[in-house]
Amino acid sequence: MRILPRHPLSILLPCLLGACASLPPPPPETVAVTILGINDFHGQIQSAGPVPKTLQLPDPAHPGSQRNVAAGGAAYLASALAELRAANPDSITVGVGDLIGAAPLVSTLLADEPAIEVLNRLGVSLSTVGNHEFDHGRDELLRRIRGECPADGCKLPGFSGAHFDYLAANIIDEATGKPWLKPYVIRQLGSVRVAFVGADLRGVPDIVMASGIRGLYFEDEAIAINRVIPEIRAQGVETIVALIHQGADYHAASGAVSEPDYACPGFAGPIVDIVKHLDKSVGVVMSAHTHEAYTCKVDGRLVTQAGSYGALVSEIRLRIDRHSGALIDASATNHVVDQQRFQPDAAMQAYVADVSASSKTISQQRIGLLPATLERYAAEQSGKGDSALGNLIADGMLDFARQAGAADMAFMNSGGLRANLPSGPVTTSPQNITLGDLYAVQPFGNDVVVLSLSGAQILAMLNQQTQQGNKPPRLLQVSRGLSYRWNPAAPAGARASDVRLDGEPLQPQRNYRVVTNSFIAEGGDGLRIFTAGTERQTIGPDIDATRRYLTERSRPLPAYSSEGRIRLE
Repeated sequence: MRILPRHPLSILLPCLLGACASLPPPPPETVAVTILGINDFHGQIQSAGPVPKTLQLPDPAHPGSQRNVAAGGAAYLASALAELRAANPDSITVGVGDLIGAAPLVSTLLADEPAIEVLNRLGVSLSTVGNHEFDHGRDELLRRIRGECPADGCKLPGFSGAHFDYLAANIIDEATGKPWLKPYVIRQLGSVRVAFVGADLRGVPDIVMASGIRGLYFEDEAIAINRVIPEIRAQGVETIVALIHQGADYHAASGAVSEPDYACPGFAGPIVDIVKHLDKSVGVVMSAHTHEAYTCKVDGRLVTQAGSYGALVSEIRLRIDRHSGALIDASATNHVVDQQRFQPDAAMQAYVADVSASSKTISQQRIGLLPATLERYAAEQSGKGDSALGNLIADGMLDFARQAGAADMAFMNSGGLRANLPSGPVTTSPQNITLGDLYAVQPFGNDVVVLSLSGAQILAMLNQQTQQGNKPPRLLQVSRGLSYRWNPAAPAGARASDVRLDGEPLQPQRNYRVVTNSFIAEGGDGLRIFTAGTERQTIGPDIDATRRYLTERSRPLPAYSSEGRIRLE
């Protein structure tokens, strides 16, 4: 006798009455959710003057050619996110660090409070912390996150702090031995839960002022993330996304911002090793820091980055098992926030306009004239490691220090130059320079510091410079009269040579008065020898040095160029 399967009466009775066709279909076995991600926003809230980012992308109307695309700006980013959310109801918007810091004047002048408010209005739910969140130190970062106002009040009326969670599993408070910020959060997306674990790059102590992170220890990213995985899974969560403020130096050969097959030949950088050491339960890694755009796979896992300045948004699509909560697969696309394609969000545009108006009078203050644009990086093929802008900034610091006492030479880190001068489109010749331009170039609020180092220490310091991935080295820029040779093919510790001051070889035993910014003076960029400098004297803000140099020189300032202060071999 054949035994029929048993059914609950509530299901069997309609079938016996011929009404099975009216029953709702069973729920699908998988659930689709979406993560929308930005990274390295750097407070680029403005939509114009200058445009946050200009991308060179393939021109579909002219195969084989490229076109310049104005991208980013808070108002356009708001519209792009709204469109993506409409198409993906079960979505979340996240950041991967450096959302504030190294920002233009419209945000910097108001302590980055406008940037945080814009991120609130963009609907950011969480973000890992990046290195630039520490530009003004740990205490100031906490103040901004919490919305606490100093005694003289917040810069932005009504500022209430970040309405999103900042994460970092690998930043340990040395006083307690516990994470300084939340290591992870769990979010409900539709009918499933997803965990997000954050980590900052472990090299933060090399690239921020030591005083700003005193008492914090930056642990290996993978070790810290792996440590919290059992705690997450014990809560029944199986889909885990890592947000890591570290990345790869990767350029798609086609110039595209996505690799459809995720193969990404030649994909390399610090994030690769981190991903390979992550627990296998981490299915997706959102990366940052290198300002690149990619959607690739490492060790079978999706790894993404959305460029910088809000010019792109990563759309990461997850398919999750409805019953177990496990990740089935993940795919991604980087979308360009094209100002020609999207209409600016009216409410966001009005808000940014109001904020901009409060800083406009100061930002448009005229500083001086330049005969030509000063580039912040040396041309790779020039054989010279100095840049026109680097030379000017170093000269300005040297003159600034000499007005307060003796000074022999100045060093400026190339990474501290955040824009060309002027920072926007060139419309006149000679070119007007404004205070806003200076803040775009030097947004960190560093001080000019004078200290004493021996000739031997200076040579050793120059040899502490390292090359970043496969990029040309961004060498310390030097003031007039100082020169050195750099051979990247030489053994480590012997790449810098023939250091001369006013044509004479540096004397190893002689002490020199050296000028630099407070970031470098505290050992930034791994230049630890600066911390051994003696007879320290803080002169004043670095932006004052540049402003004074520009205003006290002839109008227009004599032309600057890459003149071979640093000779590449």
